[in-house]
Amino acid sequence: MGQTIQPSVMGDISRIKGAGDRGLLGRFLYSLPEDLVGYREVTPEPLAEDVADLYEERVTSLVMFLAGWTDPAVLQLAPDANETLAAYERRQEPWLRKRGGDLGHIWNWAAKLGGATTRLAGLLHLAAHTENGRTQPVTADTMRDAIKLADYFTGHALAVFDLMGADHTANRARTVLDLLRASQWAEVSKREVMTKLSRAEFPTVADLDPALDLLEDHGYIRAQPVAKTGGRGWPPSPRYFTHPQLSEPTA
Repeated sequence: MGQTIQPSVMGDISRIKGAGDRGLLGRFLYSLPEDLVGYREVTPEPLAEDVADLYEERVTSLVMFLAGWTDPAVLQLAPDANETLAAYERRQEPWLRKRGGDLGHIWNWAAKLGGATTRLAGLLHLAAHTENGRTQPVTADTMRDAIKLADYFTGHALAVFDLMGADHTANRARTVLDLLRASQWAEVSKREVMTKLSRAEFPTVADLDPALDLLEDHGYIRAQPVAKTGGRGWPPSPRYFTHPQLSEPTA
């Protein structure tokens, strides 16, 4: 299933009850191209005739080949293709960690990426072998091409899930990060951060804590040791060092 929709629709989809928890949003590969309105070529060059002819020939051959394919068939991976896929999955696995992983906040989507990459390789393989695809193993080169596509879809998935606001902690962390950059603090207390934030987005300090934890996981801030005063009253507000680059004046 392929869908071409307006970006604003993604926000509506993300608010469907159970869309995230039941895996709906994790089953699509996303592409969010740049909006070129205002920069489009009004009279673009037509598609090269040889490219159009090759496309028609490949699609027609593939359709005719698959039209008579009634029995299930298994596409085999060549040994080096299987190892290429395994190396890719080993590279990806640490990124799925919910704390500190680059894809941890979209793990429900990213956890399916290995299977999606394999299916992409199968599609590329059939497109390249329109008459004997089921009798030839998928090569390592084809798997590497599929991984390139998977990396493309990963970058766009991060942008799409950000657009959907599917992860409130990440969105709030970006808000705090923008504040740290603008304020250029070398160190700051949680109370000082809280006073500068919108109560609509951060109603309580409890709403701030996950954002600070995420920023610390990614190295933007570092908690200072808690000083024990031994006195009565409220304990001092936790303090954080910020990454030196955040306190440098912008050019």
